[in-house]
Amino acid sequence: MDKVTLTIDDKQVVTDKESNILVAALENGIYIPHLCYYSGLEPPGICRLCVVDVNGDIVFSCRSKVKEGMVVKTRSPVVDKIREVNFEIIMANNHMSCKGCAATGFCEVQKIMAFCKTDKKRVRRLRPPEKQFPIDESNPYFDYDANKCVLCEVCVGTCNKIQKALNFVGRGWKTKVEFHGDTSICENCGDCVARCPVGALVPKGKAQIRKSA
Repeated sequence: MDKVTLTIDDKQVVTDKESNILVAALENGIYIPHLCYYSGLEPPGICRLCVVDVNGDIVFSCRSKVKEGMVVKTRSPVVDKIREVNFEIIMANNHMSCKGCAATGFCEVQKIMAFCKTDKKRVRRLRPPEKQFPIDESNPYFDYDANKCVLCEVCVGTCNKIQKALNFVGRGWKTKVEFHGDTSICENCGDCVARCPVGALVPKGKAQIRKSA
């Protein structure tokens, strides 16, 4: 496959011509916050956290192909502010209940919060006070905690390639993941659980800790 050379944060990198900026950065040890991108899936670009500066233009790195000679900045006052606001919007609909969470230690939200130095108190003030979902235990193989879900679409996109058992329902802050049709079509492949970046989907019984926390 043909290669191109570009500059990311003053570092010259070589990557495949068909790659996007996010992949090129991650492959070369340059972290760009992201939630909705997963290798092998079409990037939906809905989390809006992977913003970067390309020659003065602000773009989503997961949906922007690399070009020869491209100059990319992953941090700048403008980029950081856009990312901060977009992350706060996501977190305003997340209960940030880390105690006892199955994803503690490898949660992407925790990683991004540290990177963005998110003000937890400010985010709590932005959260709809009435938002609280019960844990969905209807699936025989895993539990779903919508309070932790960031609607990244990774689980839905993954399942659409296999069984089409998951889909989004609801609008606004009431949006959540739900079974599409008969739950029996789920084959317990486990890919949706393994790929969840935040612990909203966990093996059966693991979400029980959240109930009593």
